[in-house]
Amino acid sequence: MSTPVAVTNCYVIEKAVKDLIEGGNVPQMVFKAVDIQKDLQTITHPSFTVAIIKGDFEPEGMDKITESVEVVVTLIVKNLANEEQRRKMIHPMVSYVVQKLHHNDLGLQMEPLTVEGWNDVTNTEHLGIALTLFEIKFKTQFTVVPEAAEENYRELLSIGSTFQSETPEHEVLAQGEVIFKEVNNEPVP
Repeated sequence: MSTPVAVTNCYVIEKAVKDLIEGGNVPQMVFKAVDIQKDLQTITHPSFTVAIIKGDFEPEGMDKITESVEVVVTLIVKNLANEEQRRKMIHPMVSYVVQKLHHNDLGLQMEPLTVEGWNDVTNTEHLGIALTLFEIKFKTQFTVVPEAAEENYRELLSIGSTFQSETPEHEVLAQGEVIFKEVNNEPVP
């Protein structure tokens, strides 16, 4: 079993979902278009889009942040016959996507996706062009940790500042340094 991939931002999750669905092994559930996008822009159908549209942060001290996100999958079908035929197509797609994604961590360092529900978001404009759209919402969370190179910047020992005049000589008006360990009443090494 391979080591899970770190989640450094939400695109990593979107891309993993896209790759999983594009690589699907169920012939009767092949989407003609699989995209990472929020809005309806796909012109081939049936289509699958994924986008992370909402997130919340919960700091865990100075070094870690837990990010909880909402992953939205939109399924789009087109059938000129009637709405019943579109619904006959889309409901099995909803079941398929939920089975593929629910409790799946996508090989990433995150909590497995948890399905929250689905909505029929078809409006009259969609109906006018023989489309049916359903959104399925999932949630997950992951911990963001600073990169190793960034960690060094987080441990500032002091800040120095110099204030100079605007005259051509740039005379030093004030100069100072704040040493953080002294501010916290800790001895300086």
